[in-house]
Amino acid sequence: MKSLRSSVMSLYEVSDVVPGQAFMARDLIRGGERIAVSERSATKSLKQWDKLAARIVPVMGKNVLAGGLLHFTPTATDILLDSLRRAFGKRNSKKLPVIEDEDLRAAASMFSLTWLTDTLDRVLTDPTVENSDGDEIEFHDVRFPFAAGVTQKDVAGRLDAIPALSRENANFWNWLEDEPASQTETRLGEGVRLDTAIDSGLCVLGYLELKDRSLHLSTNSSARAAKGTAIVREALGDLVRTPLTEIRTVAQMMAERPAGNPQPKTPAIPPEIEEDVVHQFLDRHYRETLDEPVEMLGNKTPRQAVKTPSGRRQVADWLKYLENQNARRPDPSDPMATYSFEWMWEELGIQDLRQ
Repeated sequence: MKSLRSSVMSLYEVSDVVPGQAFMARDLIRGGERIAVSERSATKSLKQWDKLAARIVPVMGKNVLAGGLLHFTPTATDILLDSLRRAFGKRNSKKLPVIEDEDLRAAASMFSLTWLTDTLDRVLTDPTVENSDGDEIEFHDVRFPFAAGVTQKDVAGRLDAIPALSRENANFWNWLEDEPASQTETRLGEGVRLDTAIDSGLCVLGYLELKDRSLHLSTNSSARAAKGTAIVREALGDLVRTPLTEIRTVAQMMAERPAGNPQPKTPAIPPEIEEDVVHQFLDRHYRETLDEPVEMLGNKTPRQAVKTPSGRRQVADWLKYLENQNARRPDPSDPMATYSFEWMWEELGIQDLRQ
């Protein structure tokens, strides 16, 4: 509690993630060396060079996250740093000034407001939404009709015996995850990642409600619907008949019309051949890019930019951005996700900045 009282919100760059254990964090506002942060749940979804707004505090010799964290996109990162420069720096200064902890405490709302503004812009332009499991959100309503002679009291008794269910009232239960989700991030980038948690920090995976002569399971992905259906059928057995499922996507709900026809799938090719072809293409593409103007580098080529100290840092940020975007692909075996950018760091002579 003492550490938490003196903690401040800051923006960190993530590296060297060990899923389920820890990651390294560099403070992009206050500077200094990287620090090791012990963390289990968030590290399962963190990627190299992610940017996070968080409070990191020392507890019993380890650095840990205090409360939740916010994932910052490149756009949100630029907005936040620019806001801090204008708030605490000299007029028209392009350099982030030294900001004292007391000032950061006073500016804590900047982090949440910046993240929220970026979130709203993304939600309004991109209806792709995920839950905390990384599943694309589809709203499933699974209805279990009662068998003949079965009453709500019969079903409620069985539901009360399921450890994962928490009863809210006579007809309503929350379906909860096994471990607290207090560190679960709310993420924007390739999509929006949102979920609901109760006061204890446990993530709500779905809801069950008794309506007339049926039990309704409501959840937000096909994977959770399948898991929840299996739990209910095992617990209720012959008290219910075959369930009926209604599915609505976010796009359908926002546009109030069915999603368009899917594009035809291309013929499958062996994964190892696909990976080799994609990597060869990317090698050629990025080798050409080294001699082409890049907007993130002030329309200089990467080879031109690395000739100055500030340019080297810009190029390092650009390469981190490329790596991070590839690492965020949903399928880790995707040829794009397995592509290595290490040769570009060596080619440009900035391996020392890859940390």
